[in-house]
This record gives sequence, structure tokens and C-alpha cells, in this order.
Amino acid sequence: MLISLILLATMGMTVSKHYCGSSLESMGVLSTPEDCCKMPNECCHHESFTIKIQDDFSVTTHAFDFTQFAVVLPALVELVPVGATEKPSSVSFLDAPPPPKIQTVLSRIQAYLL
Repeated sequence: MLISLILLATMGMTVSKHYCGSSLESMGVLSTPEDCCKMPNECCHHESFTIKIQDDFSVTTHAFDFTQFAVVLPALVELVPVGATEKPSSVSFLDAPPPPKIQTVLSRIQAYLL
């Protein structure tokens, strides 16, 4: 859905309007609206405009300033706790009971009509 919206917006679409006098009679998206008058006269006119995204979506380059890195690095080192190199304790499932059988689970959730 989002891709089709981006595709439609980048390709652009034309919206056309037909006015009879000062009132809007018909409007068409990607098509020409129907005329209300059979003969061309001064009171009817068409307006159309195109909706399109002007961005080119190209990748831009960024320049990083590493002069602040020398100031920030010592502060980051102080935030790391000294005991952070310890191994995390492992969890053992050897003493855990086995999971219940599927028949037991199903019999618990079923309703029996007598």
C-alpha cells in the first residue's frame, strides 16, 4: 500500500476540473472531466494541475566531526561498569518437569455435554 502511494506520488497525477460559470460541475483524476455544455461558450472552462513530488530520493553524503569524539570517549568508558566482563548465569531446565501431554491440555479446555 505504501509503495503504491509513493509510486503514484513520484510519477504524479493530473487532476482536471470543469467549471460552468463559477461552480464546479465535474472533476477527473487521471482523466478529462465531461463537459456540461454542448457548444463552447464563454461561461465554461477547464482547469488542470499536476500533483507530483519533486524530491529525487538520492543518497546524500554526510561529513562527521570526530573532534568531539576525544571528549565523549572518556565519559563513555566511565559509564561501563567494572564487572561487566562476567559471564551471565545460565538457566538449566534439567530439573524442570516435562510439559503436559496434548491430550491433557485438550481435555482441560473442552466442554463435555452430558
